[in-house]
This record gives sequence, structure tokens and C-alpha cells, in this order.
Amino acid sequence: MSSNADSAGAATALYLNLSCLEEAKAIIGNSVAVPFLISVLRNKNKKQCKLDALHTLYNISSEPANIPHPLSAGIIDALQAVIGHPWTEKCIAILIYLASSKNAWDENRAVPSLISALATILDVGEAVEQEQTAACLLILCSLDDKCSEMVLQEGVIPSLVSISVNGTVRGKHKAQKLLMLFREQRQKQRERDPSPTQPVSQRPLSKTVPRHKVGRAFSFWRKNKSFSVYDQC
Repeated sequence: MSSNADSAGAATALYLNLSCLEEAKAIIGNSVAVPFLISVLRNKNKKQCKLDALHTLYNISSEPANIPHPLSAGIIDALQAVIGHPWTEKCIAILIYLASSKNAWDENRAVPSLISALATILDVGEAVEQEQTAACLLILCSLDDKCSEMVLQEGVIPSLVSISVNGTVRGKHKAQKLLMLFREQRQKQRERDPSPTQPVSQRPLSKTVPRHKVGRAFSFWRKNKSFSVYDQC
């Protein structure tokens, strides 16, 4: 078991170093390295090994031509498994790259619990994490009204209003644009269907899980984040 873990760690570190080279990104991004890196996230590996895998997938995903392969290999599901760990910012940064693809929306729709996790970060995450999450959701919700419906069902409006007032400069901008997008989509829906809609009061505005319970679940990665979303090779 130790030998396998050491081998996985060495291979992941090698892929990370190679992924820093522009000419190597396309090669790695369309090779068996991608399923291997995703398996590193899913399986029980050392923290550094998973960290290297995330960095490598981040570098690979920065090339738009590489996006289909990680998506087909199940990267969305793998990111969901680690998004609550100290690596939240990097996971969201990868999702932002992936969100530029229509296939990414199809994958996200298949994993509604990921949308729920992003909504929770909007509520209890730190300022930079909220900023990145708002940016990611803005891209996804701009692609399809159905994604907006899923996000709204998570009760994100109070969190977005709070971020639009108290967030980072970029976070405020993204939250305001997302709120505006929701209003525009709702207006278009009313124009298409003038029939009476369900009263707003019947829709939950916030998640039913108490914040203090969610906060405890996220306390570990809040205290132990080891890198920033802006890290580069």
C-alpha cells in the first residue's frame, strides 16, 4: 500500500512539473494522465499528492481544447469530493475553466449536490472563496435558465445580497451581476408565461440547515488552506 502511494505521489509530482510547460499541456490533457489524476482525488492519497493533482488539473484546464477530456473522465464528480477540504479555491478555479464549456453545464446538472456545495460556500465561505463561487455560478447560470433554477432552489439570494455589500470588489461585482441575471431571467419567464406564478413566499430563501452546523463542517479547511487560487507555476 505504501509503495503504491509513493508511486502515485511521484507520478503526480512529475505531471505537475510537466503541466507548467505550455507545450506539454495539450499532451497531458489528452492522455491517460487525466483519468489517473482524477483517481488521485477520489482515492485515499496523501494531502500533498491530492494537492499536486489539483494544481495539475488546474494547469491543464487553462487550455480550452483540453476541457472535454477531464469532463468525460468524471472531473466534476471528483471535485465535488474534495471541494469541502482546504483546497476549495483551487477546485472553484478549475470549475471556472470548465464552466466555459457547454458540456460542463451538462455535467453540473448531473451532479446537483455540487451546486448545493457551491451555494454553501456563498453562505459560509471566506471572501475570496465567495468571490470565485459567484464568478463560477455567473458563468453557469448564463448558459441555461435551468441552472439558475437549481441555484435559486438553494436559497442563494440572501448570500448574494450580503456579498454585493460586504464582499471583495470583484465579489461585489459578480454578485450584483448574478442578481441582475436572475431578475432578467425571471422577467423573461413572466413575459413568456403571463399566467400566475407560484408566490415567492413559498420558495425557500435560505437553506434549512443551521449555519452553525454548516460552519463546523467547514471549520477544518478554513483553518488549513495552504494555497491561493492565484498560485501559478
